[in-house]
Amino acid sequence: MKEIFNITYEFLMFLSRITGFSYKEINIIIWFIIIPMSWLFLIDKIKGKHYFKIGFSAIVILVLLFIKNFSESSNRLFDVSADFLRGFNPVGMNYTEASVIICLLVPLLVYVVLIRKAYFKN
Repeated sequence: MKEIFNITYEFLMFLSRITGFSYKEINIIIWFIIIPMSWLFLIDKIKGKHYFKIGFSAIVILVLLFIKNFSESSNRLFDVSADFLRGFNPVGMNYTEASVIICLLVPLLVYVVLIRKAYFKN
């Protein structure tokens, strides 16, 4: 798990360097905007509609318009998310393990299910 976590961390640091966003901002952009948006694209593909992606896009735009400081907001949201992941310590998962399972494996499983339904219909 530590190796997967480290690879992910290095990739996010690479994205941070090439985009100019901080590590925490990149995390928020990927896990709170890009991943949910991609899931909603797949759900819309399954449903044959455009409601979810349009609705989510409108929400993201409105939120970004009203956030005074994206960096500060990202830092706070990242810290809350990290506290959530640390909350799995009592059940035997440390921060690294919880990060890999909840932030990588669960989204991957969601992608498998959605892609299968969107592109491999019976």
